[in-house]
Amino acid sequence: MDSVEFARILGQAFNDTASEHGQHYPAGGADAWGQAGAAYLAFALCGLPTACLRKLQYDARDKYGPVILDCKWYDGLVSKCLDGADSVKAYLPAPDRQLCLCEISRELFLEMLDFCREG
Repeated sequence: MDSVEFARILGQAFNDTASEHGQHYPAGGADAWGQAGAAYLAFALCGLPTACLRKLQYDARDKYGPVILDCKWYDGLVSKCLDGADSVKAYLPAPDRQLCLCEISRELFLEMLDFCREG
């Protein structure tokens, strides 16, 4: 993943996957959901406070609507975001406003997708 923040990778994957299925986010919507998803992972792996996670989640939903995501698309998103592997190392937001290099497992990634869908 180099030094690219996982939020950007996830946002692009959300956007591309929705488009592949004939749906489209409003401008900035996929990126906002990418940030919310990355915040969930950071909550689980880096100790990001719940308040930060919820703020990003609620802001994404309130400003852009619900995430455009069907559970049938999960395998494609795993392939795009985890490079087809069981895990990937990527940068997530840390509580101190820095980036935290973490290993994101397939299981946690799928849990994050469920969090976004329920958000």
